[in-house]
Amino acid sequence: MMLILHKINQIVLNSYIIIDSTKSVESHMNDFQQFVDFVCIGVFSDYESSLNAIIEKKPQLIFFHFTDEIPLHFILELQRYIEDLPYFIAINEEDKNAYKAIKYGVMDYILLPLTIFEIRKAFMKYSIFSKKIIQENLCIKTNSDYYFIPFEDIVYLMADNNTTDFYLKNGKVISGFKTLKFFQSQLPFYFFRIHNSYVVNINYVSRINTSKSDCYLFNNEYKLPFSRTYKDNIETIIRRIG
Repeated sequence: MMLILHKINQIVLNSYIIIDSTKSVESHMNDFQQFVDFVCIGVFSDYESSLNAIIEKKPQLIFFHFTDEIPLHFILELQRYIEDLPYFIAINEEDKNAYKAIKYGVMDYILLPLTIFEIRKAFMKYSIFSKKIIQENLCIKTNSDYYFIPFEDIVYLMADNNTTDFYLKNGKVISGFKTLKFFQSQLPFYFFRIHNSYVVNINYVSRINTSKSDCYLFNNEYKLPFSRTYKDNIETIIRRIG
């Protein structure tokens, strides 16, 4: 079953759909519609129509109430048909399912019953996320110089006390006078922390050895260790690349 809430003939910058087989999310449409910068282009209640809608309409956000009828495995199915996944906001009755949802690559998690406060937070988080996507360069200050480095040129980052070394695809290393934690907050979604000392651009990951806890980058030119603390991130990288 599908309910079209807005008919549009052009791409909406902040379009979203709702996947909800129980109508527990759909019942809050008045709350959703208060956020005028975001336009709902459909509500879907079954597996097939939800899958087809995402492929056809290409929404930026998906509010996904996962259930037995439409399980989290739906996200893996979607990866077979589109290269870049939308921003998934998982919704469920149980907080214990949050960890499982994150392992499937969702970007946010909301507990039922839904409130307008949680909806507002979800939209605000996406707004911050989307600004990072639009931004193409990272500003790195070192002494009196300011470097503007395209994200795509960064292979990995390494913590060095209170500074951070950036290893670039041209072989250069630039040191920024901020912590790794600070720079990580400025990076887009395809950078993952794999160790207290390392953040990697998953576009350069060429091999992962789980038995030796090694991550290889840039056609195996770099070998970095990953720690058990960030094992979940490694599993996410494997799923996204695979």
